[in-house]
Amino acid sequence: MSMATKVTIFKSLIYVVIYYISKKSKVMRILFAIVCCAFLMSCGSDDNEVMEPEVVVCPEIALPGFEIRVANATNGTPLSNVTITAREGNVFEEVLMEVSATPGTYQGVFEREGSYALIIELEGFQTVVTDAITVGRLDDECDTLDTQDLSFSLSEL
Repeated sequence: MSMATKVTIFKSLIYVVIYYISKKSKVMRILFAIVCCAFLMSCGSDDNEVMEPEVVVCPEIALPGFEIRVANATNGTPLSNVTITAREGNVFEEVLMEVSATPGTYQGVFEREGSYALIIELEGFQTVVTDAITVGRLDDECDTLDTQDLSFSLSEL
């Protein structure tokens, strides 16, 4: 209910009070008191109340630019000891590390945007070289790195 509506209702109640008080009816005075209490309770909140802003909690850990799973193309088993090199032109090169808790999963290029070619190598398996894969940032309040979640299957030679 808008404030203007509440004021109009309140004015109407005042006119009713003046009329009934002049009649000195006890029942009407009690009824009026009940109506006034109800009206005052409805005025308890403001329609234009400002909402508290949502609290944003940003991660306090470094996020990988790549999380890559490598499996055997023949049987689907995860492959360990794979060398994955992320190369950004002639400017930057990093070898991704295998995640110890998850065999066949590799992470790297932490908190670094760019376009990277990946070279995936394991002795006895085909070598995979990718075109440039871009690692950017999410459009969020934390400016979070957009981790590229990729999977590759290597065929045996």
